[in-house]
Amino acid sequence: MAQQQARRTGRVWLPAIAFAVFAAVVLARLVQVQILEHDRYAEEARSELYASDTVFARRGAILDRNGFLLAMSTDTWDLYVASRVWNDDATARRASEAIAEATGHDSTYLRTLVLESGLVDVLVARDVPYDAGRALLDANVPGLIGLPNTVRVHPAGDLASSVIGIMGADNTGLTGIEAWYDAELLGTPGRVIFERDTTGSPIPYGETFTTEAVPGPDIILTIDRRMQVAAERALKQAIEENEAVRGSIVIMDPRTGEILALATQPRLSFEALDLSDPVQVRLLRNSVVSDLYEPGSVMKVITAAAAIDAGFVTPETTYEDTGIAFVYGIPIFNWNNGVYGEQTMTGVLQQSINTGAVFMMEELGVALFHEYLEAFGFGRPTYIDLSGEAAGLVRRPTDSDWSPVDAAAQSFGQAISVTPIQMVTALAATINGGRLLEPRLVKAMVAHDGTRYDLPTRVIGQPISPETSATMRQMLGSVIDPGWYHPGKPRYYTAGGKSGTANVPIDASYDDTQIVSFAGFAPVDEPRVLILVKLDENANLETGTEAAGPVFASLVDEVLGYLGVPPNVEQAATR
Repeated sequence: MAQQQARRTGRVWLPAIAFAVFAAVVLARLVQVQILEHDRYAEEARSELYASDTVFARRGAILDRNGFLLAMSTDTWDLYVASRVWNDDATARRASEAIAEATGHDSTYLRTLVLESGLVDVLVARDVPYDAGRALLDANVPGLIGLPNTVRVHPAGDLASSVIGIMGADNTGLTGIEAWYDAELLGTPGRVIFERDTTGSPIPYGETFTTEAVPGPDIILTIDRRMQVAAERALKQAIEENEAVRGSIVIMDPRTGEILALATQPRLSFEALDLSDPVQVRLLRNSVVSDLYEPGSVMKVITAAAAIDAGFVTPETTYEDTGIAFVYGIPIFNWNNGVYGEQTMTGVLQQSINTGAVFMMEELGVALFHEYLEAFGFGRPTYIDLSGEAAGLVRRPTDSDWSPVDAAAQSFGQAISVTPIQMVTALAATINGGRLLEPRLVKAMVAHDGTRYDLPTRVIGQPISPETSATMRQMLGSVIDPGWYHPGKPRYYTAGGKSGTANVPIDASYDDTQIVSFAGFAPVDEPRVLILVKLDENANLETGTEAAGPVFASLVDEVLGYLGVPPNVEQAATR
């Protein structure tokens, strides 16, 4: 029996074509994913599987010149929560209550923060004490991730707070030494990469890759803790006794430019700092480097040094003081309207005679006088290692608001604005052999392996000769020991110095408020310390000699005694 042959039909090709097209699409997609865009999809996969976090290095400590700790970092934890784990209400409640108990946060606040953040890992607590954070992590609180961190502590409390400065929440310095040397103190951060599950939590025994952080070096300041304590105590007492609004004290080693103490009042408080308070925010600025003032008669030291160095006068040069000097027809009087008759240049400093300073400036001439002001560093920053330094203001003949009387006023410390650190730096040059030094607050750095690097003394100019400097030491010594009582004379050491009393300029004039100061050094022949005491707006209206001079004298006796400098035999005997 014959068999009938099956007849071909087009319907069998339809599934075959469909499968072929599907296979081609799948193959094309595989080529795209596995070959053409392999790197992108691999990175997306890794980002889902792995998480990474920065591990901050231990920040370098800050110490005084003798190794006493002023600022250091202690270990803490930053706590994060994997938000997907807390999608379950019961889990979120249990975990948030455990975290709240350890950190002091409100549990409801924690749950709201995590669930409404929109982030995979949500920061819920920063700088949790190490033991408390470790206990939470050991308890396996659901969704909790802990990253090591550090927090800054200050073993000496608020001592030298305006020098040390504060830290921001991201472990970077905001002010003071913390800011200026932030890159060095910060060290090199590390990084940890870990496997995580679908909830975002680390997989136990999963792969972990760690790049170790390198700690920052410790910084050794030029500040001496005991001198700092003495300066801050003396300043606080002086402000109270003279009813001043604020003030500052700087103690420098004039041989090196090292700042041994730098006190400001009111001062920054680490514990009570409230950055929402504008008054406290202003305390973040160190007034010794940022605030300008007219120095008054302290500037006569610079005028005398310039005139002697240029050879126009000597300490014995005389002139006749009539109590008034006319400059382009404008009368200039002495500070107390006194008339002193025939006076030497030494007498000008002893009696603080304004007209005598004008006489020395006129002998120099305006152009040469301004060359000396520039050589002493006025009108430009000292480049001390603190942020926010002001350059000062020196009105010059090329300025549009220049008056011919300005140079005369500048000779006795008006019509010129300086910072305390500028004044100290310039005065150091008058007594240390004529060398203008860059002031500094850091003495050395010590790496984590123990390697020490000492910062060198930097000489940035020579405004006067060593011979002029020696002459100025003797002249200033006779100011404090003129043969009659002087409030700035120490009990046990020879010293030299000069006071300043200046009214505060207001709208091209002066009001009744004043800034008083006393700058001096000791001993006279071989100066070990240079001290500037400055009191702002003292309500009792005492002069710089009366208000700031005694503060200088007591600090000299205390500081030189601490340094082991032998007392002057004659002064000790008379006492």
